Amino acid sequence: DNMQNVPAQRPATTPHMAVFSYPGRAANCSHPNEPERRADYQFVAMLDGYRDSGGLARKHEVLVRFERRGGPDRATLAGWIGRRELICFDWQSQAWIPWFQFNRFDMAPDPQLRPVFAELTAVYNQWEMANWFVRPNPWLAGGVPIDTLGSDSTALLQAARAERFAANG
Repeated sequence: DNMQNVPAQRPATTPHMAVFSYPGRAANCSHPNEPERRADYQFVAMLDGYRDSGGLARKHEVLVRFERRGGPDRATLAGWIGRRELICFDWQSQAWIPWFQFNRFDMAPDPQLRPVFAELTAVYNQWEMANWFVRPNPWLAGGVPIDTLGSDSTALLQAARAERFAANG
């Protein structure tokens, strides 16, 4: 169809879940590809949300940068991802990694993220975690978690902890 679908955020029913709605679509008339469209819009929103912190890269692009800088190897990266010490999510058959997670000096995962990830991995998959960092968060007075990372890591951890308790509550 020719209708332009633009993601419009509506107030979340619970503080830990943001919901996308699509203007101009009746609730009972869904398109067969609606879940894929929703994922596409969320991915574009994540691209925008991560732009100021280095953006997103495909897994193979991360490995190329590692090689150029004498950083970690493929097995090390796979271990970090497998232990969920890094966010790595799939979109359109590609693995994507947000750059904000890496220490720019040695390309290792930022250690201040470890306790935040420990809270979030208990309740979210990788896609949801990636989304969580770039969405306004009620536990941060509407601030965006990724913007809080450098300025208030304690508030970020408290927001992640509140998220876990709310999701399990």
